[in-house]
Amino acid sequence: MATLFALCACAEPSPPVDEEWGEGSGSGSGESIESIELTLSDLQPGWRVTTTRSTQHASPVESTRVSDGAPITLSASPTDVVVATVTDANGVLIVTHAMKAPCTMAASRQLRVPSEYATIQAAVDAALPGETVKVAGGTYTESIRMRPGVCLLGSGAKHTVLDAQGEGRTLVDLTSAPGSVVSGFTLRGTSQPEGCAQPADPFLCSGNWYRAGIYLGGEAWEDPTNDAPPIIANNMFDGNDTGLMFYWRSSGIVRNNVFVGNRVGFVANHFQDRALIANNVFVDNTELAIGNQAAYLDIIDNIIIGSREAIRFEYIQTGHIRCNIFWNNDVNQADTHIVPPRFTIGSDGNVEVEPKLVGNGDYHLTPGSPGRDKGCHGNAALEPDGSLPDIGAYGGPLAAWADL
Repeated sequence: MATLFALCACAEPSPPVDEEWGEGSGSGSGESIESIELTLSDLQPGWRVTTTRSTQHASPVESTRVSDGAPITLSASPTDVVVATVTDANGVLIVTHAMKAPCTMAASRQLRVPSEYATIQAAVDAALPGETVKVAGGTYTESIRMRPGVCLLGSGAKHTVLDAQGEGRTLVDLTSAPGSVVSGFTLRGTSQPEGCAQPADPFLCSGNWYRAGIYLGGEAWEDPTNDAPPIIANNMFDGNDTGLMFYWRSSGIVRNNVFVGNRVGFVANHFQDRALIANNVFVDNTELAIGNQAAYLDIIDNIIIGSREAIRFEYIQTGHIRCNIFWNNDVNQADTHIVPPRFTIGSDGNVEVEPKLVGNGDYHLTPGSPGRDKGCHGNAALEPDGSLPDIGAYGGPLAAWADL
């Protein structure tokens, strides 16, 4: 499948590329990354490309250009935060990408757990912005508080487990960590503490009462251009009361994750949250797959199966909802306000159809699935043979999953 973004770390000498983020393996080498390049390819004429760049000591700079179809390359220094958003001529989101340049690319230093640091938290505390904490396979029971610009990489979700052991605590807290990345973990076993959050309603209390596999509270953030959205990708949220919670002014990119067997998959609790929720699989999240209190959520290219409520809306804020597969949910959308439907099955690529997954933990579509070759992004993301991609989590511009 064609990809909309190609990432390049440019240094002399260039560090080797390793795994899904392309991080350099030069642990202890002392090599510095002079620049990071982000290339936007497969653009269509007329698409609008908006970029926001911020540095430590300067105000954010935003610019918009209209694509002529040729690739666009953005360059960033190791201290830059770059956010790129591509929309069509009508303002419909195609894809967005946040880059705290060295964290999502080639870290000149990797801090390894447990060979160099006994705990994940010790490595995170020692990491500087733009450095990578690489966690070996195994089961870890820590609760981790992330720091700005640190890239936390497991050794694949099947092999690297963060386990709350049924306790009322969060496993990874991103509240103080704009520009960070969490990738390659299974997060499981969280519950809720005693107090306000004990009732089942994930909107009843303010979000800071709740615990989740990953929690992101943006109450201290100035704005998402100075505080770049974290990227949460290639993880599995398994058997939690709440898999992932955003609270008040949080902003993040949630892509290529599996949410399975949680009570609640993802919830944006409170106001002014913004998120891209793209190319995720939600299976058997018993109460709620995606919950939106008053957030702008772009929910694109997901598979949502087996929830009492697939998507719940508490207030009028919405976002784009496109190209999703719904199946075997009691309701696909629940709404506390009498407003026009936020999305309609049969429109904008949203379909209700049995996806016919491979099974046994493999959430790809089988060759006979009605979602095969039904992608709804047109020429924006074609397969190498020129055919349309699949609809749902393995289609569209962000369909290139890492092996969980």
